[in-house]
Amino acid sequence: MSVKPQICAVITEATCAAARTALDMSASVADIAELRLDYLQDFDFADTDSLARIVEGKRPPVIITCRSIAEGGRQVIDDSIRLRLLTEGAKRLADYCDIEAAHYEQAADFLPDITRLIVSYHNFDETPANLEAVYDRITALPAAVHKIVTRANTITDSIAIFNLLERSAGDKKRLIAIAMGPAGVITRVLGPSRGSFLTYGSLAEGKESADGQLTCQELASLYRVHRLSLETAVTGIIGSPVGHSASPAIHNSLFAELDLDFVYLPFEVSDVTAFVNRMVNPKTRELDWNLRGFSVTIPHKNAIVPLLDELTEQAKTIKAVNTVVTEGIRLTGHNTDVDGAMAPLEKVCDIARTRCGVIGAGGAARAVIGGLLARGALVTVFAREPSRAHAVSEAFNVEVLPIERLASSEVTVVINTTPVGMRGHSEGTSPVPHEALRRCMIAYDLVYNPLDTKFLIDARAAGCKTIDGLEMLIAQAALQFKLWTGKPANIETMRRAARKWITGSVF
Repeated sequence: MSVKPQICAVITEATCAAARTALDMSASVADIAELRLDYLQDFDFADTDSLARIVEGKRPPVIITCRSIAEGGRQVIDDSIRLRLLTEGAKRLADYCDIEAAHYEQAADFLPDITRLIVSYHNFDETPANLEAVYDRITALPAAVHKIVTRANTITDSIAIFNLLERSAGDKKRLIAIAMGPAGVITRVLGPSRGSFLTYGSLAEGKESADGQLTCQELASLYRVHRLSLETAVTGIIGSPVGHSASPAIHNSLFAELDLDFVYLPFEVSDVTAFVNRMVNPKTRELDWNLRGFSVTIPHKNAIVPLLDELTEQAKTIKAVNTVVTEGIRLTGHNTDVDGAMAPLEKVCDIARTRCGVIGAGGAARAVIGGLLARGALVTVFAREPSRAHAVSEAFNVEVLPIERLASSEVTVVINTTPVGMRGHSEGTSPVPHEALRRCMIAYDLVYNPLDTKFLIDARAAGCKTIDGLEMLIAQAALQFKLWTGKPANIETMRRAARKWITGSVF
């Protein structure tokens, strides 16, 4: 069954007037709207005419639903009242009503119009192992559309969701299948291209009805959901967390500018081995998709190395990977962080013989240390726990000192490679006390969100020249873009897209 991709705007307003306004707004960003009646605080649930004052004359098409508390509802409403409202409302005013499968028999007493009925199942805790049996049970109930929504506790839970969509296509049934949570975001973006009747989006940040829900604007403009297909080349970023990343904005803006059939997604990955084996490696993966590769960020830059078929010379030297490219049945690891990190620093100083202090000892630190040494710098690593930096010390033959020693050192360039100060991680904090920066001339933070970290604020107060992480992000991303597409990247397009994302501008 061919399904045209649809974005459904979820209306979660507390008043009838605001809900009507939101429905008006949804027409410009969505194909269909879902009115969550259980959010309304000034609505008469016993009077169907109350619904008319919100939805009459409204377009796009409208789904009405009123959730029970057990399935995510916002207030207690007598089942007989809300089910009567939904069934009668769909007959007279709305295009569809969404009723939980658990209440199907009770709703049948009100003789719903089956051609306007969505029957839904929600599991807010997990994606159950018996999901195929759930599908059998739900789809046995006569309805126009069936809906299965679970929680993805790991990204591999999305495989079961995509399998349901493939099965429903063979069964010629209309199915909405989505996994909630950050690990399920890929089902929200790719679901329609794999047959999901629709995908849900909020009208604005803060108006979401479920965890992991994107905005309609992001779905339509950033991820271009309407044009995705099974042939679309998929790229993305793996890490935990990845919701803060500007990389989807950067790469998707370039794909759109060049009209490439590519999409770049946030892959929330906790278990990198399971992800690679079940979703990436062409020899073992359980998902049929056109995966071209992905970026790698914290905490997987080192852990992914043994899972790949080969490494470039630079990645071998650094022993860390920030970019994976799928080539036939082989996975190749690259490291574009090295040149990306050095590019902005080389613009402001001669690296050769410069005393540089690197804060941190993870994958990003390895790239920075390798780049500095290759350019003749004198490098010292500063770590909160020097014993844990032993591998870096051995690999690069550099001295590792406690971070408290930075203040008394002779370094003139200090580079933060840790996530300290990152939005969603530790915003407002610095990896070093401000007095440690008084003898430095240049402070460089690889964190780019926010652009102005406490580390950089302290550095400027100490008289340092500062470099934020945005330029490195763009430089390394341009190299990744070329690896995946074979085309040069427009640096200005990338910079504009990154700044819009970081400042919260709408796409």
